[in-house]
Amino acid sequence: MASISDIPDELLLNILSSLPSKEVVATSVLSKRWRSLWTEVKTFRYDGESIGRTYWKFVLFISKRSSVETMQLKLNPHCTHRDIKPLINIAVARSLRELRIEMICESFELPKSFYMFSQLETVILEKVSLKDVPRNAHLPCLKRLHLLSVKFTGDESVKKLLSICPILEELVVKRSSLTNVMIYTIDAPLLRILSIEFENMPQLVKARVNVVCDEPDKFLGSLASTQYLSLCSVTSETPDSYLPIGTSFVFLDHLELCLCSTEWWNLLTCILVDAPKLRVLKLKLYRKHCVRYNEAMDQWNQPDYVPMCLSSYLEIFEWRQYNGKEKEREVAKYILANASRLKKATFYSESGEKHGILKELEYMARGSKTCKLLFD
Repeated sequence: MASISDIPDELLLNILSSLPSKEVVATSVLSKRWRSLWTEVKTFRYDGESIGRTYWKFVLFISKRSSVETMQLKLNPHCTHRDIKPLINIAVARSLRELRIEMICESFELPKSFYMFSQLETVILEKVSLKDVPRNAHLPCLKRLHLLSVKFTGDESVKKLLSICPILEELVVKRSSLTNVMIYTIDAPLLRILSIEFENMPQLVKARVNVVCDEPDKFLGSLASTQYLSLCSVTSETPDSYLPIGTSFVFLDHLELCLCSTEWWNLLTCILVDAPKLRVLKLKLYRKHCVRYNEAMDQWNQPDYVPMCLSSYLEIFEWRQYNGKEKEREVAKYILANASRLKKATFYSESGEKHGILKELEYMARGSKTCKLLFD
């Protein structure tokens, strides 16, 4: 019969990586071999139990010699800063790549050292509190951030946190009764995945989203309570899948849409139909983005009926980088003709044929007799 000594180191490492902190101490005293193997474990799990001086000696040991890349901390209400701060400091010193912190009951406040990770790529926070972001904070390698029932000091704290994550690609936000932030300003140029869940309080949410996202159907359904939406969708190519069935932006008041997607006009149509109270519409091309559609291949699927926002609510229409292309003319003509409450329409053009383009706009029919047409 094989003994523990016959088990390959690779298998033992897998076993040790799956153990919580309570078993860490137990196995570390079995033999020198096990103690040595612990220095190679890449995943460390802390279960929030107070296990005394022996545990802290072991933590000190692995902090000097371990190759830990992932740390998972599950905290109970009895955990204090004294318990957790050393672990966070060790994680910072070890250039951790992934950190997950979950509070079992009450919200726990993270120390400032949390913001000093240089190599951290993934952070998952659940039921914890975050202080104001320090001035020298920087998370240069963070790509995945999950904020699950996280408490901030205020609305600006979210914006500051995201501003120190320059290459963020995935953001997951879940609000609950513990969450105190009402307005989420999300400005992440490299963001590709956005998921927002609102629990029990959709009527209180005002989200401002400014992202680059190639799968709008993955998150637009989560923004049904949004009042202000700034959207850039790089590859909106399947009109039928833009919005989940039943989506309605009944609170949407202000929409800014980037025109860099291959079929931006069809995405616009979907939102206009589902945003009955839209008052402000701005079309533009974000800096460093370019229009990538093929006029000969793409068709604009006009609404089957005039959307309510055009017939009853739209007051301000603005279009930057307007070049008078065929699809642009179709959309401009349709909006000007059907926006019966429009007060001001402003067009900005940098084309060499600017004079002729603006003259053409001037002769387009307008559904609103009080609409002021402005050019720049």
